Amino acid sequence: MKKIYIRAAEQISIQQPLCQTWMTSPIGYDAPYVRAIDPDFREFLAPAETRRLSKVLKRALVTAIAIARETGVGQPDAILAGTGLGCMENTEHFLEALCRNGESMLSPTHFMQSTHNTIASSLAIRSKSQGYNITYAHKDLSFDLALQDAWMQFRLDRIGTALVGGYDELTPSYFTLLKRIGYLGGETQAPGAETAAAVLLSSERQNALCELAGMRIVYRPTPERLKQTLADLLAETGLTTANLSAVMTGVNGNAKNDAVYHNAIEHLLPGVPTLRYKHLFGTNYSASAYAVYAAAHCLGQGTVPAHMHYGSVPVAECPPQAILLFNQSDGKHYSFTVLRKLCGN
Repeated sequence: MKKIYIRAAEQISIQQPLCQTWMTSPIGYDAPYVRAIDPDFREFLAPAETRRLSKVLKRALVTAIAIARETGVGQPDAILAGTGLGCMENTEHFLEALCRNGESMLSPTHFMQSTHNTIASSLAIRSKSQGYNITYAHKDLSFDLALQDAWMQFRLDRIGTALVGGYDELTPSYFTLLKRIGYLGGETQAPGAETAAAVLLSSERQNALCELAGMRIVYRPTPERLKQTLADLLAETGLTTANLSAVMTGVNGNAKNDAVYHNAIEHLLPGVPTLRYKHLFGTNYSASAYAVYAAAHCLGQGTVPAHMHYGSVPVAECPPQAILLFNQSDGKHYSFTVLRKLCGN
């Protein structure tokens, strides 16, 4: 069966953008809400584009351009995006103008750039890619569904390369709403933040970071079905809980959210070291893109930073061989993804 590799992974986040300094010198935050640190967009985009495009679109384009420069793949066979809120800033601008101007004299730019699939379509226009193009918007599983779709397209031998990204912007007004419902903003929680992270999947191994070995997503499983789902995935990838280097979870300091992870790991993965990432990159609906990004670089560089360790089981000092990514949404949707170190690296 054809293997799938992660050739490159880039991010713009609350850490230093387009680099991996978070592995050695992470930036810490005490604030409940932090916006992303943007690079100098002028290094990647024309001045007219930087003025016309919203921040989430500029971030998506820049991560894609950075990946293209690194890999030489400027026109992927498929583009898949996961976003929980889409182009929220432009949506707000359009609705505010609608109320302020009495449904007249509205800016068409804000309207055209306010839909969720604007991001994936902008990436396609920029790269001149006319292949498979789709957007998933499904709360915390938005990116996972996009990644699973890409994985399935490879398994069906329909594509050879795919750009898969998670993108979200968090405006002050929407942060207030999410804080009101208890999703973000608690005293012990990771900061509410924004997402722009992308990976290039390829059937070619050249200079790859790691292998995307397998995925499973399941809805409202019983404990027995969840256990069987994980067992099937590990069997498919030739792994067991004994040779998993770690499981990376979406714990973020929210008691309700974290309890789901703790209970599941106690039932499914006792004794497996656990890692976290949201304390570094923040929380939002597509933050799981950072889990894939971070795990890929940990496997590619052969080390797991100590500040990612979580729980009482220590992570082995030897280079990680396989990392299981575990994400969930509302305790109803569960996602498992296995990334594996390349043989011979």
